[in-house]
Amino acid sequence: MVKRLLKEPRKMAERVHDGMSGMGRRIAVLKFDASHMCDMRIRRTILVSVYAVFVGIVAGVGAVLFRYMIALAHNLFFNGEFDFVYDSTRHVESPFGWWWALLVPPAGMLVVVFLTRKFAPEAKGHGVPEVMHAILERGGRIRPIVSLVKSLASAICIGSGGSVGREGPIVQIGASFGSTLGQLLGLKPREVITLVCAGVAGGIAATFNAPIGGVAFAFELMLPEISILRLMPLVVGATVATEVSTSVLGKAPAFQVPTYVLVSPWEFAFYAFLGFLAGFASIAYIKTLYAMEGVFDKWKTNPYFKGVLAGLAVAVCGLLLKMFAGHYYIFGVGYSFITDALTGKGYCLWILLALLVAKILANSLTLAGGGSGGVFAPSLFIGIALGSIVGTVVNHLFPSISAPTFAYALVGMAAVVAGTTGAVMTAIIMTFEMTRNYDIMLPLMLSVVIAGFVTRFFYRETIYTTKLKTRGVSVRLDKLVNVLRLTPVREVMSGDIVSIRPGASIDDAISIMVLRHLTAIPVIEGDECLGVVSLHRLYGVDLDDKVEEHLEKMDLKVDAEEDSYNALRKMESNELGFLVVESEGRIVGVCTSKMIVRRYFEKSEMLME
Repeated sequence: MVKRLLKEPRKMAERVHDGMSGMGRRIAVLKFDASHMCDMRIRRTILVSVYAVFVGIVAGVGAVLFRYMIALAHNLFFNGEFDFVYDSTRHVESPFGWWWALLVPPAGMLVVVFLTRKFAPEAKGHGVPEVMHAILERGGRIRPIVSLVKSLASAICIGSGGSVGREGPIVQIGASFGSTLGQLLGLKPREVITLVCAGVAGGIAATFNAPIGGVAFAFELMLPEISILRLMPLVVGATVATEVSTSVLGKAPAFQVPTYVLVSPWEFAFYAFLGFLAGFASIAYIKTLYAMEGVFDKWKTNPYFKGVLAGLAVAVCGLLLKMFAGHYYIFGVGYSFITDALTGKGYCLWILLALLVAKILANSLTLAGGGSGGVFAPSLFIGIALGSIVGTVVNHLFPSISAPTFAYALVGMAAVVAGTTGAVMTAIIMTFEMTRNYDIMLPLMLSVVIAGFVTRFFYRETIYTTKLKTRGVSVRLDKLVNVLRLTPVREVMSGDIVSIRPGASIDDAISIMVLRHLTAIPVIEGDECLGVVSLHRLYGVDLDDKVEEHLEKMDLKVDAEEDSYNALRKMESNELGFLVVESEGRIVGVCTSKMIVRRYFEKSEMLME
């Protein structure tokens, strides 16, 4: 009975309610279907959550192995030793002297460019935008080889002194396995996307020992919409990944910080100012990164030469810091400086300014030259440097009412992360999880929110969405998903343009409209749309008249990059069901309301529950 009820819900419901009136029977069937659908979604969520256990295991193991890979690459490149043990909080050194440190980053970049060009171009760069692109445009489909190449290339890049973070590769490892598993099991696109996000949550959680932060990261930046049914697999993935990684690497927080005390309520003004500066620092970082990438992309020369040159420039920056500040600092992830700053080690103002500028340049050069790695850890570094600068100045000017410099460094770290990534809640949650310091939360939240607001007000995009925007992919992180806003007209248009010239006869116009089942047709000459002729206005008109004598002049053009929502609004205002699509001054197609509606349902089915 139960099996038959599940297989034929509508039929069984109608049989149960045989005695009802027609309307009552239909209402009962609809209620039964809704209840059945809800039960099925819950069952599917439980099933996807079971699969998320395996995704979490792979993400956790991947995070551990990736750290060992970085350690091996670092020891091979800088020390000439085959050793998997390396403390990332120690400053980079080499027994071979400064000249060796000058050669290592270019050599590493050469290997990285070879790997990404030969096996997986998607592995180039910082990884997270590629995952977002797969979720929004490909139903969560990611090639399995991407995670392998990304992890190897990023480990070599970081281990050889490339100025990138390790969270991007871990995100792609977890996301790639979630995608592969979902595809192998034949899951629906929205379920594949959920597993991809579970992999992202697990990767971030395992990297920073921050399970709640991992869920928040995937929730804010990856999930297309809010749903408790989608949240469950993310929590499972993050929990399992964290448990796997901490069983090997330990349960200690990512960073140890001294006890914090708010010295005076006046400090809130200082932290607010820090948030304001962090917003502009985030914009400067994003613009520098993509300006550098633009320069390298336009430079028509051998990619290997570009990689070596970028690596050499990073090496020179590191060497200059070594000569004048005592350490290379910008090589690798940069946790040595972060650890020093958060544990209260003081730096003079000019060194902090040099580190701020050098890290932005080094990270931009590494990624623009073809390197592979994340931007999250560089954001931490930049925020630490900025916060330390503000803390140093405030301590000097107002010593009696300001906390130690490390407090401002910690707040600056979270503020720049919020500004660059757009993930405000993630920045707050992860900072707490990475430090386990609750006392600083009030000033931190104030600074983070201001930084996020300033960045969005003056720039709009994040460090992730900027890259996607250059590819024509729209991303909105507010979770109030309007699929039409995410769909440019070029995605729905057709290149088959049915039009008529102004010199044609009315007889020709009517014949075309009848043949193609149209009620109106655009009048086009060259790349100019002069207006439209409508069938209902041609009754009683002399068939030998010219079209130009009876056309309605109106603006029927829409840019190919315009979103479908605005195109639909324009159709409504013109009381027509189509628009002529142009790109760079040329007419390239036509877009109809039916095309938009069809694409809406296709994309909604892929993204939404």
